[in-house]
Amino acid sequence: MKIVGIYTKDFSLAHDIMNKMNERGIDYIHLHSIDRIPHKVGVIITSSAEGKDIGGRKVVYADCFRDIDSALDRAMQILHGNSDEIVIGIDPGEYPGIALLSGETVLRTWCASSTDEALGIVRKILSDFSDKERIVRIGHDARIYRDRIIDGLRDVDIRIEIVDETKTSQRTGYSRMERNEVAAIRIAKSRGRSVRGNGDRRFTDGEIKEVQRKSRILSGGRITISRELALKVLKGEIEMEEAIKFSKSSN
Repeated sequence: MKIVGIYTKDFSLAHDIMNKMNERGIDYIHLHSIDRIPHKVGVIITSSAEGKDIGGRKVVYADCFRDIDSALDRAMQILHGNSDEIVIGIDPGEYPGIALLSGETVLRTWCASSTDEALGIVRKILSDFSDKERIVRIGHDARIYRDRIIDGLRDVDIRIEIVDETKTSQRTGYSRMERNEVAAIRIAKSRGRSVRGNGDRRFTDGEIKEVQRKSRILSGGRITISRELALKVLKGEIEMEEAIKFSKSSN
Protein backbone atom coordinates (compact mmCIF):
# COMPACT_ATOMS: atom_id res chain seq x y z
CA MET A 1 0.00 0.00 0.00
CA LYS A 2 1.38 3.39 -1.03
CA ILE A 3 1.83 6.12 1.58
CA VAL A 4 2.75 9.81 1.69
CA GLY A 5 6.34 10.95 2.11
CA ILE A 6 7.25 14.28 3.73
CA TYR A 7 10.49 15.90 2.63
CA THR A 8 11.47 19.36 3.81
CA LYS A 9 14.24 20.89 5.88
CA ASP A 10 11.85 23.62 6.97
CA PHE A 11 11.14 22.47 10.52
CA SER A 12 8.02 24.62 10.90
CA LEU A 13 6.50 23.36 7.64
CA ALA A 14 7.31 19.73 8.46
CA HIS A 15 5.78 20.14 11.92
CA ASP A 16 2.56 21.63 10.49
CA ILE A 17 2.25 18.89 7.87
CA MET A 18 2.83 16.06 10.34
CA ASN A 19 0.37 17.54 12.84
CA LYS A 20 -2.36 17.70 10.20
CA MET A 21 -1.61 14.20 8.96
CA ASN A 22 -1.79 12.83 12.49
CA GLU A 23 -5.12 14.64 13.03
CA ARG A 24 -6.54 13.06 9.88
CA GLY A 25 -5.06 9.62 10.48
CA ILE A 26 -3.00 9.59 7.27
CA ASP A 27 -0.04 7.20 7.10
CA TYR A 28 3.24 8.88 6.17
CA ILE A 29 6.99 8.62 6.38
CA HIS A 30 9.37 11.49 7.13
CA LEU A 31 12.10 11.48 4.49
CA HIS A 32 15.48 12.81 5.61
CA SER A 33 17.01 12.36 2.17
CA ILE A 34 15.76 12.08 -1.42
CA ASP A 35 18.67 9.88 -2.48
CA ARG A 36 16.89 6.64 -1.53
CA ILE A 37 13.13 7.03 -1.46
CA PRO A 38 11.27 3.85 -0.38
CA HIS A 39 9.09 2.23 -3.07
CA LYS A 40 6.06 2.46 -0.79
CA VAL A 41 6.06 6.28 -1.09
CA GLY A 42 3.43 7.19 -3.69
CA VAL A 43 3.51 10.97 -3.37
CA ILE A 44 5.86 13.44 -1.68
CA ILE A 45 4.81 16.64 0.10
CA THR A 46 7.56 19.24 0.12
CA SER A 47 8.19 22.94 -0.45
CA SER A 48 8.34 24.54 -3.90
CA ALA A 49 12.00 25.46 -3.30
CA GLU A 50 13.00 21.89 -2.43
CA GLY A 51 10.72 20.13 -4.89
CA LYS A 52 12.88 20.94 -7.92
CA ASP A 53 15.44 18.44 -6.64
CA ILE A 54 12.97 15.54 -6.71
CA GLY A 55 12.86 13.88 -10.12
CA GLY A 56 10.44 11.27 -11.48
CA ARG A 57 8.08 11.45 -8.52
CA LYS A 58 4.57 12.73 -7.83
CA VAL A 59 5.08 15.87 -5.76
CA VAL A 60 2.81 18.32 -3.94
CA TYR A 61 4.20 21.73 -2.97
CA ALA A 62 2.60 22.49 0.40
CA ASP A 63 3.51 26.18 0.32
CA CYS A 64 1.61 26.65 -2.97
CA PHE A 65 -1.74 25.85 -1.35
CA ARG A 66 -3.86 28.13 0.79
CA ASP A 67 -3.45 25.78 3.78
CA ILE A 68 -2.01 22.40 4.76
CA ASP A 69 -5.38 20.64 4.55
CA SER A 70 -5.74 21.65 0.89
CA ALA A 71 -2.26 20.29 0.13
CA LEU A 72 -3.15 17.02 1.88
CA ASP A 73 -6.39 16.76 -0.11
CA ARG A 74 -4.38 17.00 -3.31
CA ALA A 75 -1.78 14.49 -2.08
CA MET A 76 -4.48 11.97 -1.15
CA GLN A 77 -6.16 12.44 -4.53
CA ILE A 78 -2.85 11.69 -6.28
CA LEU A 79 -2.14 8.75 -3.98
CA HIS A 80 -5.47 7.11 -4.76
CA GLY A 81 -5.26 7.11 -8.53
CA ASN A 82 -5.14 10.80 -9.48
CA SER A 83 -8.58 10.60 -11.12
CA ASP A 84 -9.54 13.32 -13.60
CA GLU A 85 -12.78 13.75 -11.66
CA ILE A 86 -13.63 14.75 -8.10
CA VAL A 87 -17.11 14.44 -6.59
CA ILE A 88 -18.51 16.44 -3.70
CA GLY A 89 -21.47 14.91 -1.88
CA ILE A 90 -23.68 17.14 0.26
CA ASP A 91 -26.31 16.06 2.78
CA PRO A 92 -28.36 19.29 3.10
CA GLY A 93 -29.88 20.45 6.37
CA GLU A 94 -29.19 22.70 9.33
CA TYR A 95 -25.79 21.00 9.74
CA PRO A 96 -24.80 19.94 6.21
CA GLY A 97 -22.61 16.88 5.75
CA ILE A 98 -19.96 17.14 3.02
CA ALA A 99 -17.77 14.45 1.46
CA LEU A 100 -14.93 14.78 -1.05
CA LEU A 101 -14.32 11.74 -3.26
CA SER A 102 -11.82 10.85 -5.95
CA GLY A 103 -13.21 7.84 -7.78
CA GLU A 104 -14.52 5.55 -5.04
CA THR A 105 -12.01 6.85 -2.49
CA VAL A 106 -13.20 9.19 0.26
CA LEU A 107 -10.54 11.87 0.68
CA ARG A 108 -12.18 13.87 3.44
CA THR A 109 -15.49 14.63 5.19
CA TRP A 110 -16.95 17.61 7.03
CA CYS A 111 -20.04 18.48 9.07
CA ALA A 112 -20.70 22.20 8.63
CA SER A 113 -22.40 24.34 11.27
CA SER A 114 -24.51 26.24 8.71
CA THR A 115 -25.39 26.49 5.03
CA ASP A 116 -23.00 29.43 4.65
CA GLU A 117 -20.12 27.44 6.12
CA ALA A 118 -20.98 24.51 3.84
CA LEU A 119 -20.92 26.80 0.80
CA GLY A 120 -17.53 28.16 1.87
CA ILE A 121 -16.11 24.63 2.20
CA VAL A 122 -17.52 23.52 -1.16
CA ARG A 123 -16.31 26.61 -3.02
CA LYS A 124 -12.86 26.16 -1.49
CA ILE A 125 -12.72 22.53 -2.68
CA LEU A 126 -13.85 23.56 -6.17
CA SER A 127 -11.10 26.18 -6.27
CA ASP A 128 -8.43 23.74 -5.06
CA PHE A 129 -9.40 21.24 -7.78
CA SER A 130 -10.08 23.69 -10.60
CA ASP A 131 -7.99 21.54 -12.97
CA LYS A 132 -10.31 18.54 -12.52
CA GLU A 133 -13.80 17.74 -13.71
CA ARG A 134 -15.97 18.63 -10.72
CA ILE A 135 -19.35 17.18 -9.82
CA VAL A 136 -21.51 18.27 -6.89
CA ARG A 137 -24.20 15.80 -5.79
CA ILE A 138 -26.71 17.00 -3.22
CA GLY A 139 -29.54 15.18 -1.48
CA HIS A 140 -33.10 15.96 -2.58
CA ASP A 141 -34.49 16.43 0.92
CA ALA A 142 -34.42 19.60 3.09
CA ARG A 143 -35.38 21.76 0.10
CA ILE A 144 -34.78 25.11 1.78
CA TYR A 145 -31.16 24.27 2.57
CA ARG A 146 -30.65 22.31 -0.65
CA ASP A 147 -31.78 25.17 -2.89
CA ARG A 148 -29.72 27.74 -1.02
CA ILE A 149 -26.60 25.66 -1.63
CA ILE A 150 -27.44 25.12 -5.31
CA ASP A 151 -28.16 28.83 -5.75
CA GLY A 152 -24.86 29.67 -4.05
CA LEU A 153 -22.99 27.63 -6.67
CA ARG A 154 -24.78 28.76 -9.82
CA ASP A 155 -21.90 31.06 -10.83
CA VAL A 156 -19.42 28.13 -10.87
CA ASP A 157 -18.91 26.04 -14.02
CA ILE A 158 -19.65 22.61 -12.54
CA ARG A 159 -22.16 19.79 -12.89
CA ILE A 160 -24.76 19.71 -10.12
CA GLU A 161 -26.95 16.67 -9.53
CA ILE A 162 -29.85 16.20 -7.11
CA VAL A 163 -29.78 12.69 -5.63
CA ASP A 164 -32.70 10.77 -4.15
CA GLU A 165 -31.31 10.36 -0.63
CA THR A 166 -34.04 8.00 0.62
CA LYS A 167 -31.53 5.17 0.96
CA THR A 168 -28.56 7.28 2.06
CA SER A 169 -29.60 8.28 5.58
CA GLN A 170 -28.22 6.44 8.62
CA ARG A 171 -30.64 6.95 11.49
CA THR A 172 -29.13 4.99 14.39
CA GLY A 173 -25.75 4.09 15.82
CA TYR A 174 -24.08 7.36 14.83
CA SER A 175 -23.72 10.86 16.22
CA ARG A 176 -25.35 13.65 14.21
CA MET A 177 -21.98 14.58 12.71
CA GLU A 178 -21.29 10.97 11.70
CA ARG A 179 -24.80 10.52 10.26
CA ASN A 180 -24.49 13.62 8.12
CA GLU A 181 -21.00 12.73 6.89
CA VAL A 182 -21.97 9.12 6.09
CA ALA A 183 -25.04 10.37 4.21
CA ALA A 184 -22.85 12.79 2.23
CA ILE A 185 -20.55 9.91 1.21
CA ARG A 186 -23.52 7.84 0.04
CA ILE A 187 -24.95 10.80 -1.87
CA ALA A 188 -21.58 11.36 -3.58
CA LYS A 189 -21.59 7.74 -4.74
CA SER A 190 -25.14 7.93 -6.17
CA ARG A 191 -26.02 9.39 -9.55
CA GLY A 192 -28.78 12.01 -9.68
CA ARG A 193 -30.55 14.32 -12.10
CA SER A 194 -28.65 17.33 -13.41
CA VAL A 195 -29.83 20.82 -12.40
CA ARG A 196 -28.63 24.39 -12.32
CA GLY A 197 -29.35 27.23 -9.88
CA ASN A 198 -32.85 27.68 -8.48
CA GLY A 199 -33.12 31.16 -10.01
CA ASP A 200 -36.21 33.08 -8.99
CA ARG A 201 -38.43 30.13 -8.15
CA ARG A 202 -41.56 30.75 -6.10
CA PHE A 203 -41.56 29.42 -2.55
CA THR A 204 -44.70 27.74 -1.23
CA ASP A 205 -46.80 28.91 1.71
CA GLY A 206 -45.71 25.76 3.53
CA GLU A 207 -42.02 26.64 3.15
CA ILE A 208 -42.63 30.21 4.34
CA LYS A 209 -44.64 29.03 7.36
CA GLU A 210 -41.94 26.48 8.23
CA VAL A 211 -39.34 29.27 8.39
CA GLN A 212 -41.69 31.33 10.56
CA ARG A 213 -42.21 28.32 12.84
CA LYS A 214 -38.45 27.91 13.24
CA SER A 215 -38.12 31.61 14.06
CA ARG A 216 -40.54 31.10 16.98
CA ILE A 217 -38.53 28.11 18.21
CA LEU A 218 -35.18 29.91 17.98
CA SER A 219 -36.55 33.01 19.73
CA GLY A 220 -38.13 31.01 22.55
CA GLY A 221 -41.63 31.78 21.32
CA ARG A 222 -41.15 35.56 21.47
CA ILE A 223 -40.79 36.34 17.75
CA THR A 224 -42.48 35.22 14.55
CA ILE A 225 -40.71 36.82 11.62
CA SER A 226 -42.75 38.34 8.78
CA ARG A 227 -43.40 36.61 5.46
CA GLU A 228 -41.08 39.13 3.80
CA LEU A 229 -38.21 38.23 6.13
CA ALA A 230 -39.02 34.53 5.80
CA LEU A 231 -38.64 34.86 2.01
CA LYS A 232 -35.28 36.57 2.46
CA VAL A 233 -34.16 33.65 4.64
CA LEU A 234 -35.36 31.15 2.02
CA LYS A 235 -33.48 33.00 -0.72
CA GLY A 236 -30.30 33.05 1.36
CA GLU A 237 -30.23 36.84 1.53
CA ILE A 238 -30.09 36.84 5.35
CA GLU A 239 -29.61 34.28 8.13
CA MET A 240 -32.43 33.32 10.50
CA GLU A 241 -30.67 34.99 13.42
CA GLU A 242 -30.48 38.26 11.49
CA ALA A 243 -34.19 38.08 10.65
CA ILE A 244 -35.09 37.53 14.32
CA LYS A 245 -32.80 40.38 15.41
CA PHE A 246 -34.37 42.69 12.82
CA SER A 247 -37.86 41.73 14.00
CA LYS A 248 -36.94 42.50 17.62
CA SER A 249 -35.59 45.93 16.73
CA SER A 250 -38.71 46.74 14.69
CA ASN A 251 -41.10 45.95 17.56
